[in-house]
Amino acid sequence: MAPTVRLLARPGIAAALGALSLAPSKVQGQSARSRSVIDGFVSDSNLVALGEATASLLGSPLRVTTGENGRFRVVAIPAGQYILMLHRVGYAPVSAGIQIGDADTLRLSFTMRRIVTALDTMVVSAKAMVARMTEFDERRKLGFGTFITAEQIEGRHAVALGDVLRTIPSVNVVDGGSNTQLAFSTRTSSCPMQIVIDGVQLPTPANLRALPPPSDIMGMEVYAGPATIPLQSSNSGCGVILIWTK
Repeated sequence: MAPTVRLLARPGIAAALGALSLAPSKVQGQSARSRSVIDGFVSDSNLVALGEATASLLGSPLRVTTGENGRFRVVAIPAGQYILMLHRVGYAPVSAGIQIGDADTLRLSFTMRRIVTALDTMVVSAKAMVARMTEFDERRKLGFGTFITAEQIEGRHAVALGDVLRTIPSVNVVDGGSNTQLAFSTRTSSCPMQIVIDGVQLPTPANLRALPPPSDIMGMEVYAGPATIPLQSSNSGCGVILIWTK
């Protein structure tokens, strides 16, 4: 019987591109036989194949690009849960939470929606950032939660995401074994906070060391409790950290 695969695709999400399991400590020691493959196809809303789209799994520097036929292939993936990211100039990025088993081949199809006529990369990038950060600024004006801008992050000269979060009173950053770092609510030591990147809720608890570095972050929102969180979350009682990437 083939392994069960769960796919939750959400379009319109900006990406911090990379490729890594959310449990990087499990990568070493697994045999080549247990590694899996992702075969993907990317098209536009008219089902026309899209080349030059970047596909990756959140967390590490490995990237693949679709060919003219819209296809991409990611190989030697350990079993586990991942966030797959797709990015292409002129199109709204797409993210998908996936689960893949041992020695499995996962075949996925994605549709990307055009957001603007692409004159050049800078024009498209600026429009996407402005739209996202406008909502960020509107919520900041309401006075709920803790907000950190890219300028503030840069001023702290932080190397890792955990270094930025340590400065927030409602967040307790805990270093674990196997290169693991977790964010807990200061309200209780056994309550891991829900982390959401560009609208995608990561499995809880999420390893901070597997997430984008501070230099890739446009802004962060931290909410200590469920009363003021601006989205539905499966773990909002422990607080939520919203991360918006460049």
